[in-house]
Amino acid sequence: MNFKFFPMEIDLHGMDTNQATAYLLGALFEFNEDRFNQYMDIIVGVGSGAMKFVTEQLLEEEGYPYKYLTSNGSKIRVYHR
Repeated sequence: MNFKFFPMEIDLHGMDTNQATAYLLGALFEFNEDRFNQYMDIIVGVGSGAMKFVTEQLLEEEGYPYKYLTSNGSKIRVYHR
């Protein structure tokens, strides 16, 4: 039997920082409970950079390792802690 799991991906661009923080915390909780996916991708967009800053800060506070998938930092891959 082959099981295929879809990678987790959330899109934060277009949200304000309060909405994005709440959404990201919920997504991180689900990701932490999910042992099938090795990573979760977060789309923060380019914009003013506020979303990227908020996301980085939250990931560091919560202890999640991450890396940028794009040269402009618009997409971040998060790994289990």
